[in-house]
Amino acid sequence: MSEEKKILAGPYLLAPAEDEMTVAWEMPVECDAELATESLGDTPKKSRQSACVQADSRKEPPSSDSKTGFFIYTAHLEGLKPDTEYKYQILIGDKPVFAAKFHTLAENPDHVRMVTVSDSHLFHTEKAFTKMIGHVKPDMILHGGDISFGTGYQREQYLQNWFTKIPEVLQETPVWYIQGNHDDGYFFESFFASPQKECIKNTLDGHTFSFDYGPAHITMIDSNPWGLFEMNAKNSGVEPDAQTLKRIHETLDWVKEDLASPSAKNAKWRIIMLHHPYTDDFNNRYIAPIAEKMHVDLVCGGHLHYYIQAVSINPEVGARTVYACEGSTQDPEAEYTPADGGKRLLAEFPEVTATGRSNYGVLDVTNNEISYKLYGFDPEGGEDKLVDTIVMTHDEPHVDFTGAMLRRMDNDGHVEIRAVAKNYGTGVAEAVMTVNDNGRDYKLNLFGRGSDSQVVLLHPNESREVEAIYTAKGSGRHKVSAAGASTEIDVFEPPEITYNYMDVNRGTGAQADCIIASIEATNNFGRDLLAEVPFCIDQKVVEAKSIYFRGHEKRRIDFCYKVTHGGSYQVSIADSLPKEITIEGGIRVIPRVMDKSGCGHTALLHGSPKVITDKDGNVDVVLGDYGDYIEIPADKSLLAPDGFCGMVWARIDRLAKPEEMSHNPLMVRGKSVGWGATYMMRMVVERVGGLKWGTCHDITEYSWQGGNAQIGKWAQYTMTFDKKEGGDSYLNGENIAHVGAISPKDVLRQWETEPIFVGYSYIGHVIPELGRPKYFTHLPGAIRQVRFYKTHLTGEENKKVYEQPDEKGPEAKDLAVWLDFHDILTVGTHTTEWRHPAIYKTEYKTQKKYWSFTHFCAKTHIPRTSSIKATIEVSDDASTAKGSMTVTLQDGTQHIDISSLPKAQYIRIYTEFAAEMGPDGTFVPVLDEYQVTATNGTDNAEIFWSTKPSWEKGRFTGAVGFAPVDRLREFPEYTDVIHG
Repeated sequence: MSEEKKILAGPYLLAPAEDEMTVAWEMPVECDAELATESLGDTPKKSRQSACVQADSRKEPPSSDSKTGFFIYTAHLEGLKPDTEYKYQILIGDKPVFAAKFHTLAENPDHVRMVTVSDSHLFHTEKAFTKMIGHVKPDMILHGGDISFGTGYQREQYLQNWFTKIPEVLQETPVWYIQGNHDDGYFFESFFASPQKECIKNTLDGHTFSFDYGPAHITMIDSNPWGLFEMNAKNSGVEPDAQTLKRIHETLDWVKEDLASPSAKNAKWRIIMLHHPYTDDFNNRYIAPIAEKMHVDLVCGGHLHYYIQAVSINPEVGARTVYACEGSTQDPEAEYTPADGGKRLLAEFPEVTATGRSNYGVLDVTNNEISYKLYGFDPEGGEDKLVDTIVMTHDEPHVDFTGAMLRRMDNDGHVEIRAVAKNYGTGVAEAVMTVNDNGRDYKLNLFGRGSDSQVVLLHPNESREVEAIYTAKGSGRHKVSAAGASTEIDVFEPPEITYNYMDVNRGTGAQADCIIASIEATNNFGRDLLAEVPFCIDQKVVEAKSIYFRGHEKRRIDFCYKVTHGGSYQVSIADSLPKEITIEGGIRVIPRVMDKSGCGHTALLHGSPKVITDKDGNVDVVLGDYGDYIEIPADKSLLAPDGFCGMVWARIDRLAKPEEMSHNPLMVRGKSVGWGATYMMRMVVERVGGLKWGTCHDITEYSWQGGNAQIGKWAQYTMTFDKKEGGDSYLNGENIAHVGAISPKDVLRQWETEPIFVGYSYIGHVIPELGRPKYFTHLPGAIRQVRFYKTHLTGEENKKVYEQPDEKGPEAKDLAVWLDFHDILTVGTHTTEWRHPAIYKTEYKTQKKYWSFTHFCAKTHIPRTSSIKATIEVSDDASTAKGSMTVTLQDGTQHIDISSLPKAQYIRIYTEFAAEMGPDGTFVPVLDEYQVTATNGTDNAEIFWSTKPSWEKGRFTGAVGFAPVDRLREFPEYTDVIHG
């Protein structure tokens, strides 16, 4: 076959119907192509149906494989016989170049079978998947998005991860496609959306559409307008643009109209499929209310790479609407964890009833039943494992409660209810208990205690012991009944004031030594009240406010308290549970790596990395532990509005372990390495070893995939981007990935207030209260050289740098950062301001008090041969020292007599720091606190340096500063489901 007649991708089947089918394929050139078909099976030869259809061609955008673009061919077949097997041939000119067969759908079948998949990405399960399709024999496949592992702007992602993985399946089994966040781009449009659009009768734009098949009305929704673009905007601290908002409203309006259509209303079952899951903030906000109002039975999502089952939190709906988030088809896995009445599976979602891992689903739909079975592939190649089964029927839910016991818990109206719930129905059902309180019914569907209360989902004939806490409404006598049991209780009046939702934060800037706390207070009575609200630190009242409340007033109460010492504090307001907050305190050596570019972008070396000089004179920084990383501080001179280039010479020692965060960062600038338009630049290593690259413009995360990390080997990793040229990635000078150009009008996100990190980054959604994600990730490996250019480099220019790493090389004028670790500063000093022991107002100008400085206390951490030396000076004019004492400090807390110093009015402390660096690691001295005791005969005073503002009143030189706060902390109290 000549190269011109070669089929590059496909053929693949789209848009199946009982009398229609679309066949699509990709070729390198435009030519005369036809599709010939012939019906097969038991049909007598003389009555067999044959046809020949001219194929339409459409030019693709340019790609890394073709600067001019390849061609997509589609042949739409109409007038076919239902439930019939057809042979088809692709003809170029009049010569057949490919042959396969397909089966049309049955007409109005009573039973339909579909296989659902999502997040196939690298698709390492392709062999097991092909075998499964041959066994299950579905009528069609529904793909929930994320075929690409990189981006929909990379043609090769679809060839490598889809078309070349399961060609036989795609040739004979039709697939409906919706877009995932990784599919955003023009190649998803070329391969799937545009061909689908031409042959779907009920579609918005080829991305969102619906079809009827047997008893089911299936609505396929593109959730990217909110799940990707609005999320990107909100996660990046900006508002969505008008075009995004318009697309959101158009999509949601279309979905409402579709579900209100006669075909949807008359269907036995309504099913939605979309990429983002129920637990996604925006999907939960937009889709769940529509689904439940329009009586959608099953909502299938993906994106999370693991299985989640949920039902409606509304007890009036319950399991009449079931939400299933599929796992990824990328790697074989099968796990299942049901909600068992203990700890919630997801803290903010009591309606989540199971989690786990799955690879695909088999969706069987009849007039009377939906059976949705989720499976996982056996990594050892055995039989597929059933993860979960969801059975839904049209019968009304029938859950009975027996053996009920009611127990009064206190005088505040709390009643404990225990019973056994059993599902006597034919489908899954949510346990909903009716509680009668003084003749009024309340529906109770959260069982368990406090923050772990949860929905209970029961399969047919399943029974479970349940426990719930009901709170009687209002004071006085109550008769409470549930499930045939009852009790009478007296409810006392509630407390005058109740407190909820305490927030505790650390101040910033000049208030960095302040604890800022607030709480919501509610007056539970209709009369005016005056209440004393205590503010406690470490269980001691440090401040109290007298607050006047109007009847039933709810208000926020704020406190701000300045501390004198750095460290951790337990903070509470009134009767709230305490929360811990850390106030920055100590100063330390943070080694400075000198910048060879001449631009003065000195880098900071954090943690305790090993620094090794090899036999060739190379200096390597080994980032072995979580706190080891390199920081290039933020500076506006690092802005690169039109393009940039980052380079890292690294030896990556290992990939992320299952329990660790992935996206291990080579070089990153931004709030997060994903999940929003949250970075200017990212060069990261995925859990499976693939390299991910990207930048962000406006509210778009413009990322791509290409190449694999060289584990255990030294390599040069380069990413370069230019609005006109697009993005390119290089490994040891060789191009491994390319993505196309963007509009000159697009604005590259700079994140100019964020550092450039090597070996460290945040990962996940930005939590508004934190201003960062709750997670971080690191790179286990060694770094030899780092470069950052404020311009794009060509492949030839990058290769010159790779071949001559000791030279400045091309584009030297735009080389803004150049680190090779030969020159690292490990010493520095701090000098406090001159301090008077007390602040007082003098009675007259020349009044002076002289103080005896008697005691000096220092708290330090001084490992190995690092050192801290303190010189204590006293003065009468806050300028000239009249006496001094020098002390070499030891590790720990030291108390030193300084009474030999002359009496004076002022005191200051000059401190010299020295760290040790070498092949055994980096050993950094830390100074936590200085305390000086003084007396003037009648008055005594204490002077402290122990918080960031107190140290900042002095002067720093060299490699001394503050360790970043909370960079190595995760925040379990915040929910952030890491997305795919």
